[in-house]
Amino acid sequence: MQTSFRHLFFIFSLLTTAQVLFGYQQEASDEKFSLNGPSLFYWDARPQFGFANFGDALSEALIERMLGSKIPIADQPFNGQKKLLGMGSIMHYAQDNDIVWGTGVNGKSPEKAYRFTSLDIRAVRGPLTRNFLLNRGIACPEVYGDPTLLLPIYFPEFQKPASPSNDYVIIPHYSDEHLFVSFPNVISVKEHWSAVVEKILNSKFVISSALSGIIVAEAFGIPARLLQIENKSNTEDLFKYKDYYYGTNRFDFNYATSIEEALKMGGEPLPTCDLEKLNRAFPFELFNHTCVVLEEHSQHSR
Repeated sequence: MQTSFRHLFFIFSLLTTAQVLFGYQQEASDEKFSLNGPSLFYWDARPQFGFANFGDALSEALIERMLGSKIPIADQPFNGQKKLLGMGSIMHYAQDNDIVWGTGVNGKSPEKAYRFTSLDIRAVRGPLTRNFLLNRGIACPEVYGDPTLLLPIYFPEFQKPASPSNDYVIIPHYSDEHLFVSFPNVISVKEHWSAVVEKILNSKFVISSALSGIIVAEAFGIPARLLQIENKSNTEDLFKYKDYYYGTNRFDFNYATSIEEALKMGGEPLPTCDLEKLNRAFPFELFNHTCVVLEEHSQHSR
């Protein structure tokens, strides 16, 4: 209960600051910065699978909100041009001199997939990603956290209702969706990111095999439980989940293997990490943009 109170107090304090300092009630303008800033890369499932995964699409939405402007998107990760990598387990798409902010390693990718020898690391998702990079001789600061945790700060228009409609919702990884067609209260990661966020906010508890579902829920102080079920078509490795939980100071996390078990277990203790430090780590200077201090409340996130 103490962790939950500290988390909610922290979010309330930063959210209030964002409303005052940013006034973010409208989408980013259509104008791009005139100065040369890096393009953003995130995993886009549309060419391969025909849908946009909401958690990956959040990367573009959050960074454009932070900058107050559109940002060019890098369609090809290995075109030789420096790019910014945001949220997701996409470190294997990095090339030399890329900028990394909150990115993680995907445990299922082979060693040969990592082609870089030098990166500009500002923050990583968690300590497992940091250790992976250090072992490859890449300097990496101890700045942890998935940037999705900043969502309530930069999007204060998203608010939890006083009385959420759903006692719980289920957010399957896209490869798990076929296993839940007969279940109630299922949210598809293929929906628009804003629709998914709204549905999460309208629930008291989130059960998710999609990491982004867990992170969005916890960012808004909603209890969540990781779900891991038998599914041969789901090749996700536990590495990325461990990385996120370890990066938010939860080294003894547990996952459920069924909806019934998740309901009995309830939510994992809410995350604790220095969100102000994560925010400051964003490469604002590359976009000729000044970092606005959210508020000196980072102690409440520890």
